[in-house]
Amino acid sequence: MALKVFASMLSNRLAHGIAPGRLVSGNVSQILRLSTRALAKQGPAAPLDNEVDEFEDYDPMAGFNSAQKRRILAMKDVQRKYDDVNREYQKELAALQASYQGKYAPLFDERKDIFAGAKAVGSYDIADDGEADGPIPEFWLTALGNHDKIAPYITERDNEVLAFLEDIRSEVLTGDDRGFKLKFFFKENPFFTNSVLEKTYIVEAEDDIVPKEFVGCKIAWKEGKDVTFEQVKKRVKAAKGEDKKAKAFITENTPCDSFFNIFDPPKIPTTPDALSDEQMDELQEELTVDFDIGYAIKENVIPRAVEWFTGEIAPFPDEEYYEDEEPEDEMPPSPPPPRRR
Repeated sequence: MALKVFASMLSNRLAHGIAPGRLVSGNVSQILRLSTRALAKQGPAAPLDNEVDEFEDYDPMAGFNSAQKRRILAMKDVQRKYDDVNREYQKELAALQASYQGKYAPLFDERKDIFAGAKAVGSYDIADDGEADGPIPEFWLTALGNHDKIAPYITERDNEVLAFLEDIRSEVLTGDDRGFKLKFFFKENPFFTNSVLEKTYIVEAEDDIVPKEFVGCKIAWKEGKDVTFEQVKKRVKAAKGEDKKAKAFITENTPCDSFFNIFDPPKIPTTPDALSDEQMDELQEELTVDFDIGYAIKENVIPRAVEWFTGEIAPFPDEEYYEDEEPEDEMPPSPPPPRRR
């Protein structure tokens, strides 16, 4: 299962031109490693009687003769040397990326001034249509909504909140805890008091797309404005002695889907190996989705926000999009326009 996670991350990266407090109590990569126990039962060196129940019992050296084992161990020594060099490379790469943040920052500042209407722009040989000049509304909401990896997790209620999003920036983390941090800057709004929401992704030292730990932040939601919960009315039984015909209801706050759930990452149990296969699969899916969203924002949306806003960089929709509109033997003349709010 972990192989599927990493393959998904890699394919996403290639497809797009690349790819409150400390809420995570364990190591994400431990979850991903533990989820390989199902694969271990199907490994080529597993006993034919299928008595291996745990990945930890799998012996990768089984089936090799002594001479082959020596050569395998020698190659493992080489592998360790490679890993040492690769860790050094990853550190230097992170430092280089961090140094370029200072060069990107003024460009992103200029972009913000343009879509916010604070910077005058040229005519670009475009005839005046009589509309007043000013800020472009919902710039980031539209850019995020046009990304196929992010849009499915933005709800209608999220739209109202993300309309107040002023800017998104990323920071490269260096040192022992490598990875990246996302910062979401909000105007004053009726939903929460935070001006900045942060999400940090710490990755393995050997590879910048293998997540190790997720760190969120606490959102100070205003009364009745938390879009990560919805009110559900439930009927309750009448107490003993009360009129059984009387309709008694209670209203409960129930967690619901929301883009803002990424700021409250999945909780990692202290003993993840105690999880059932179903629980492991569910947790792994949550971790994968969380990382996919963060990575897409950092690598795709932030660097090329204007192209995601216009939709020109967005992938073409599946053929099913046209099933109800076009006969099967006809192709649409052009893709649908990007979504507008």
